[in-house]
Amino acid sequence: MPNLNTAFNNILQTKRYISVLVLIQCAILSLSCQKQTQDTKSFQPTPQAQRLNNGPPGFPSPVLNKSYYGTGVIVIINRKEGWVEINHEEIKRLMPAMQMEFWVKDRSLLDQVQVGDRVNFTIVETAKGEYLTELKKAGSVSP
Repeated sequence: MPNLNTAFNNILQTKRYISVLVLIQCAILSLSCQKQTQDTKSFQPTPQAQRLNNGPPGFPSPVLNKSYYGTGVIVIINRKEGWVEINHEEIKRLMPAMQMEFWVKDRSLLDQVQVGDRVNFTIVETAKGEYLTELKKAGSVSP
């Protein structure tokens, strides 16, 4: 009978060993297959840090606290966080035409416009980044 008891004990130990291995494997799979959690915070553009002594290729370095004027079409308005995304034309002496986000100095500026509006705006380059100080619907004639 000792052989039968030994065989039975070996089977139990093997089952325990397999159970532990299965549990470890399940834990590893569970961790690797977990749904990646997305940041629930909405996208928020960060003001660009002060630029070094160069601007985009073909453009001079921006002058801090100087007003630059632009025209474009509003793509996104984030009233809660205080920024707007504009697909803008070239901003003379600052940057080429592109689509980008701008913080507004005063959030009430966002109440005067809607997505899809063609707008004129004033942007000021500061040590903390670029901010819109004026934002108005453009008339039927481009500036």
